Amino acid sequence: MATDPLRAAIEGRHPLIYLHCAEEVRVLGLVRQLAAELAPGRPLTTWTCTRGLEPAPPSAPDTRDPVAAIQAVTADSAPGFYLFQDLVPFLDRPEVARALRDAHAVLMGRPGSALLMVSPVAEIPVALRQDVLLLELPLPDADEIAGLVRVLWSGYTSKVLPEEALGELILALKGLTLDEVSHVMHRTLATGRLSRDGMLAAVGAAKKAAVSGAGFLDYVPDLIDLERIGGLMSLKDWIARRAPLFNQRTVDSGLPVPKGLLLMGISGCGKSLCAKLIAHAWRVPLFRLDMNLIYADLYGNPQATFHKALRTIESVAPAVLWIDEIENGLGGGKGQGDAGAHILSAFLTWMQEKPPLVFVAATANRIEALPAEMIRKGRFDEVFFFDLPNDEERAAIFAVHIRHNRGDPATFDLARLVRDSHEWTAAEIEQMVIAARIDSERDGAPFGTEHILAHARRLVPLAKSMNEQIRFIRDWAWDRATPASANQQVQFD
Repeated sequence: MATDPLRAAIEGRHPLIYLHCAEEVRVLGLVRQLAAELAPGRPLTTWTCTRGLEPAPPSAPDTRDPVAAIQAVTADSAPGFYLFQDLVPFLDRPEVARALRDAHAVLMGRPGSALLMVSPVAEIPVALRQDVLLLELPLPDADEIAGLVRVLWSGYTSKVLPEEALGELILALKGLTLDEVSHVMHRTLATGRLSRDGMLAAVGAAKKAAVSGAGFLDYVPDLIDLERIGGLMSLKDWIARRAPLFNQRTVDSGLPVPKGLLLMGISGCGKSLCAKLIAHAWRVPLFRLDMNLIYADLYGNPQATFHKALRTIESVAPAVLWIDEIENGLGGGKGQGDAGAHILSAFLTWMQEKPPLVFVAATANRIEALPAEMIRKGRFDEVFFFDLPNDEERAAIFAVHIRHNRGDPATFDLARLVRDSHEWTAAEIEQMVIAARIDSERDGAPFGTEHILAHARRLVPLAKSMNEQIRFIRDWAWDRATPASANQQVQFD
């Protein structure tokens, strides 16, 4: 329950409580509900700088002044709860701080009473930190979201919202404020298009807006076409088998929830694409963390910025966090100094304690640059190795990209293309097909095999130009990683 931390604070007789939350209306409802349970028969008293205390105490002066309002609370001998909605900007005034310290002493001896203040920012002056308890009010839980969704749904349609659809929608909406949930639902329901995909797309857009202020986190649109990924059947099978487990039902039942994958291997073999595939297959939003911006000092201290990034991704869970080339950002290497070591330590701790519905998809080209504690069992569910595609996979990749470029794979000599593309990466195949498609348009000729072969004769593949590095990567992965492709062993020349 969202009120549990507040209830515990009141039962612990904390007389001054600071609620850090941007949802003032929601806080008002939660505090009113809790006050009715703990102080039945006595209404909740609220304060704003424009209206003063409501209900106003008898024979009290103008309580729009914060000092007068706090003193009126102190003079009220009956137990009760007082929610101050505009008090935080006045806390730096010495007379307000003095009035609060006096109220602290009086309310300590009045069980069942508390003066609460709410603000979207946590700014407690040093002089009051010993007296004021700071509480981070959690985002709406499933019950709060479900209640609001049902009310809004019934206001637009007489159709019954299936429980399964409701559960999936609630999971997608978790991480948004009630106001954001309301906006998403109104925007979606008003169109009359009540499809599952339409509503989930609207939720994804809302989560993109929720992290828009954090420039180091990028929302990655769900534009991936599953047919564009050829091969990698072992990894695809792993993703498909765990799709039914990445939800709140799994968490509630105590079953293990997928926590993360480390995708390592040869550059250009589909690691980044598969990070996107995970989010698409599990129908959750994908956010990319740009570690270069974390270290650039554009957003302040790197450690504090990284901590903010983790808190932000937690707030929009369920989600996939994509960390590209993790060895460069979290390798703790040269150029990062003490900040890199602290950030690495913070990340390792967070991986152990993070919320269950944040999945980490990390990619790496130079796995040897990662510290041993990063890749030990328990940090990630699995370490998958991406090798150069084999013959069968190259045929599938050629077919995918030919089709994507408006060609018919059946009219191409795939066997010859496979033979002439020995040890090409998936990225090299894609670029050759794209270049061939451009040539066919230039020549005004049908898009065919010869256009691709013309480029193939000029290509120097990565396997040749980076032969030593590839041999080293394969050697490292021999008994340390799981091949991403089915029935594929790490190859040696």
